Amino acid sequence: MNLKQKNTIPSFIIMIAIFALGSLVAVNQLNKLKAKIVSRPMENAMEMLLRSVEFTAQQTLEKSSLFSRLPQVIQAFELAHSGNINDPRDSQGQLAREMLRRELRTAMDGYELITGNGPMKLHFHLPNGRSLVRMWRQRQIRINGEWQDRSDDISSFRHTVLDVNTTGKPVMGIELGRGGFVIRGLSPIVNSQGRPLGSVEVLFDFAPLVETLFSNKNYFVRLYMNKTFLSITHRLQDAKEYPVVNDLYVRVMGDKIEANTHGEWVRTLMEQGKTKFTIQMNGKKAMAAFPIKDYKATQIGVMVLEADMTKEYALVRNIIVFQMVMLLLILIGMGVISSLFLSRTILKPVSGIMVVSKQLSKGDLRNTVEVTSKDEMGLLSETINFMILSVREMVGKLVEVVTRLTANSEQINKALQDQVSSASEQSASVSEITSTMAEFSASSKQISEHADTVLTIAEEALNHANEGENSVSLVTDKMKDIHTDNENTVKGIHELGNKTREIAKIMEIINNIADQTKLIAFNAALEASSAGEAGKRFGVVAIEIRRLAENVESSTRETEKRITEIQDAVENMMLASEKNTRCINEGLSFTSHTRETLANIVGRSQDTRDAAQQITLSTQQQKTASDQVVQALREIDESGRHTTQAIKQIGENGETLNQLAEQLNTLIHGFKL
Repeated sequence: MNLKQKNTIPSFIIMIAIFALGSLVAVNQLNKLKAKIVSRPMENAMEMLLRSVEFTAQQTLEKSSLFSRLPQVIQAFELAHSGNINDPRDSQGQLAREMLRRELRTAMDGYELITGNGPMKLHFHLPNGRSLVRMWRQRQIRINGEWQDRSDDISSFRHTVLDVNTTGKPVMGIELGRGGFVIRGLSPIVNSQGRPLGSVEVLFDFAPLVETLFSNKNYFVRLYMNKTFLSITHRLQDAKEYPVVNDLYVRVMGDKIEANTHGEWVRTLMEQGKTKFTIQMNGKKAMAAFPIKDYKATQIGVMVLEADMTKEYALVRNIIVFQMVMLLLILIGMGVISSLFLSRTILKPVSGIMVVSKQLSKGDLRNTVEVTSKDEMGLLSETINFMILSVREMVGKLVEVVTRLTANSEQINKALQDQVSSASEQSASVSEITSTMAEFSASSKQISEHADTVLTIAEEALNHANEGENSVSLVTDKMKDIHTDNENTVKGIHELGNKTREIAKIMEIINNIADQTKLIAFNAALEASSAGEAGKRFGVVAIEIRRLAENVESSTRETEKRITEIQDAVENMMLASEKNTRCINEGLSFTSHTRETLANIVGRSQDTRDAAQQITLSTQQQKTASDQVVQALREIDESGRHTTQAIKQIGENGETLNQLAEQLNTLIHGFKL
């Protein structure tokens, strides 16, 4: 792989990586743009609808306020209050209705004629939450298929009426009625004294407003009401015209969503749309949902917008393709430009450097590289030229050095051959001296070994003599201890004899006491027998005492017998102790004599050991000296051998140096200067 390929391939890989990364970034940004293209118009549509509702509610409030202070309206309400406002068929209430229709007919006709929107939906209420008159109808309410002109109770679902009559403040916004979603504006009616009489309302249907806003058919609009309010909106209870969806919503307006598109994701969309604006994509269709809230900001329904985004997706796809093509063309152009720049600035100078380098490898130092720029390639060319000049100069000097080296190496080789012969003769002489000293060292070693043997025997004899002397000393000490113990034993035996004599005297005293006790007991028995019955018990005691005295006398006789035997044994022990004492004294005299003899032997053995030590030291010193001489001679001999080998090696190196000098000379002549 050449330099051009090495630079082109990584650049191509980098271009592919940049193209892939740029494509991912572009697709990501365009996807975000696509999401904005889809969501922004729908958000704008939602905001436009909410602003239109607010604007319409403001208009209805302004219209209702025009009627809240008209004298005819106040007179009609005072007429109704003069009767029973809680009675739906009250005559005063009927007169008030007719008066309002008569007095306001001109204004109502003028509104219908000028706007062309049909009659104004103007509604008057009583303060108790009952409807007084609906101005766009000839009759008030339809009951059992028959239209009747009477007041009706709307307090159960018309919270705006209750709020405006309770607070005395105007109310505007969306509120569910019997007809569904309605935009209302309510103003309080008070007389000149500030007494609240009721309220007036202008209402506008929500559906026409939605149809007007989305009449361009860009969106499919569907309005859903929470099913929980179905009991209020009577008109929406027709399940065929206003079907229930998912058992949660009532479709008030818009086409039915097909089953294949009204899946779980649509249900999720509507659930999320109850709280905030939500948009989801299904293929090339976009659906958005957002909450519809009443005048109290309570969620009462969901608006769903559906749009076909085929054109928008095609536009985004075209933009993506255009960007990919442009990015690819830009990268290809950058690659071509970088390749040309690389060829001009790097490859051409490198080609010149390669030509000069090939000539230099063949020994041709006559050519140099052409310097065409001042960048890194120009610096490289100048460096190579400087190297060529340096090599020229170095080769010239090397020729002179080789010539001198060849002449000197021949002289060194001759001198080394002479040195080798002298070193060989010296090495032979040292070898003879070394062998003689080795024999002398062996004789010294034998003498030293015999001296060590004599020293060992002397030390063993000295140790045995010391052990004998120690043993005799121990025997002497033990004989002295035996003599002392024997004397103590003799003393103890004498004391034992004295004690036995004292015990014999005590036993005689006890025998006398026993005899007297028997006599006393005998006398006591006689006295007891003479005493008759009174002395029987005492006689028994006297008999027992006599028996005890006899037992004591028998025991003392036995004890005297044993004491006599002990006295005989003590006398025998005394005789044996005196004999042992004489034997012990003789043993002491013999051990003392033996101890003195062993002490003399120990002294002689110690003198023998000291003499053997002196002989051993002398022979060891002689052996050490001879070993050192032999070692020195061996080192000299070894050094001589190494010197001879070194000189031979130097000679061989000199020969090699001559050969290298000749080869170097041949190589140098190959350069062309």
